[in-house]
Amino acid sequence: MLTKCKAIVVKVINYSESSVIVKCYTNNLGMQSYIINGVRKNKGSIRPSQLLPLTLLELEVYHQQNKSLQRIKELKCSPPLNQLHFNMIKSAIGMFMSEVIYRGIKEENQADEALFDFLFNTIQILDMEQENMANLPVLFLLRLSRFLGFYPKYETDAVVDLAFNFKDGFFEPAIANNPFQADLTSSRLLHQLLLADTDEQVQMAMLSVHRKKLLQVLVLYYNEHVSGFSNMRSHDILSEVLE
Repeated sequence: MLTKCKAIVVKVINYSESSVIVKCYTNNLGMQSYIINGVRKNKGSIRPSQLLPLTLLELEVYHQQNKSLQRIKELKCSPPLNQLHFNMIKSAIGMFMSEVIYRGIKEENQADEALFDFLFNTIQILDMEQENMANLPVLFLLRLSRFLGFYPKYETDAVVDLAFNFKDGFFEPAIANNPFQADLTSSRLLHQLLLADTDEQVQMAMLSVHRKKLLQVLVLYYNEHVSGFSNMRSHDILSEVLE
């Protein structure tokens, strides 16, 4: 069946001598895999530059419900991204986000338009943002967890002496040597983010060492709640770029 959809490029996997498999998250078909022939030898109409991570697409595809690999009839980059793939910091954040999406959204053929809209809008914000980018990876993990069903539980009262339990997803009294508790500094910063509005979250000041630690805590949180997430690598590179 010929179907039109919006899509986000998540991952490209080399396949045979000249072809690739492109993992895309779409607005009305969920996560899909498309085989594209001739891309690696420039024989086809689709170019590698159109398949960079987080590229936003309009697709017309041949979709068959029971097939694991689909085919694309037409592809258009829309809206175009002007900075994400050319700015070192934005590119590093983008690579991190694409790996999180790839590891975090497992179900094929499960459409979630609210989740798609969140991802689509976040990518455009990253592309257009000129300042205050340092907190975006932390905020991305935090906001995405709501769509994936494990947003942290928290109270609106101050939690100066409470630690975030990243296994159970709530704040609790600190216990020495508890392997599932974040350090108190990371816990306080996380609670401040949970209480803040969007603008305050983006502009919240953090020392780079504390931001790096909080990012690691949230990756551990995902490890506990998403199967197969434990092999994340891009956050280590990202932490170095954001120093």
